[in-house]
Amino acid sequence: MLYNEKYYTLITGGSSGIGRALAFECAARKMNLLLVALPGKELALTGKAIMKKHQVTVHTFETDLRKPESPEQVYKWCRENHFRVNMLINNAGVAGTSVFEESSIEYNDDRIQLNIRALVTLSHLFIPHMKTLPEAFILNVASLSAFYAIPYKSIYSASKAFVVSFSKSIREELRNTPVQVSVVCPNGVGTNQGTHTRIKAHGYKGRVTQISPENLAILSIKETLKGKRVIIPGRINRGLFILGNLIPGSIKQRLLAREFRKELKTRINGDRKKNLNDITTKVYSNQSL
Repeated sequence: MLYNEKYYTLITGGSSGIGRALAFECAARKMNLLLVALPGKELALTGKAIMKKHQVTVHTFETDLRKPESPEQVYKWCRENHFRVNMLINNAGVAGTSVFEESSIEYNDDRIQLNIRALVTLSHLFIPHMKTLPEAFILNVASLSAFYAIPYKSIYSASKAFVVSFSKSIREELRNTPVQVSVVCPNGVGTNQGTHTRIKAHGYKGRVTQISPENLAILSIKETLKGKRVIIPGRINRGLFILGNLIPGSIKQRLLAREFRKELKTRINGDRKKNLNDITTKVYSNQSL
């Protein structure tokens, strides 16, 4: 029933990075798609490329999910067009590295609104409809950082911890319904220049723990359809997860601070170069980890 032509998979942040890879993977499985992303030519181009390659139906909706009204607008668009969603992939998110006291209110709000509120609201809106279907799936994209309180990524890691906890909670609430909930927790994923720079800052450790968007998409969809609760890609990352539970908290926090200070320095140096060149950029990645 998941591949029925009457149904759609809705993917937020579907124009680039992880979301784009997830869209192509779902289309390869003959799922029709509803792609939601920031306004821009990338969204329409992605939709056209998918339809040409996989001959599935793709509809797109441009919106900024950081705005409080946007999730309801997405839901209204689906209802007005009679799009029946049997798979919801909450992928849109934004990362970043910053000293908390030096970060702006806008910086923090962006991560809370997109990583948490949009995901919660979309789930809340679509679940009642999904419960009426023979089977349905929700996949939430979190991060390995969800299992650590990471200095210099305080809001981001906390937001992803929320996603994991929320996913587990509603999965249990929906146990006796047709809706299954999964959450995927990758480590570094090279989706844009910002994420490549952050991964590079961690040297060898960054290289051996990263995964490509395409491989992440294949694994995430396969394990979601199997009904897996928490998906951690890569044996090394699963080992880090186990190790993290064994190291005393105070030692773990010092190690994390030392490691992610490298990422902070890289970001600061990058900002200085931009200022010297009088370049200002503000990138909201469709899930940059």
